[in-house]
Amino acid sequence: METALIWLCLILIGLGLLMMVGFGLKNASHRLAGESKMGLAAFALPVLILIVAYFASGDWTSAFVMAAVFTALSGLLALVIAGAKSFFS
Repeated sequence: METALIWLCLILIGLGLLMMVGFGLKNASHRLAGESKMGLAAFALPVLILIVAYFASGDWTSAFVMAAVFTALSGLLALVIAGAKSFFS
């Protein structure tokens, strides 16, 4: 019984991930239609970070963790810089 529940959870997680990718690509196609090359590069930046992290570590698990941490910290840094810019102007 526990094995069936584990497989059910894994299937639901997989379906959730597939739905996130599908809806993300659908929204990205509309959003990136008129973007500049810099906007497209920023959209692909997490993939490039993941590839660099994989070559640095040699393991996909640690590469995903490093890419997630780096992306979160760079987003936080962007928020701090934007907040400081609007605070001082």
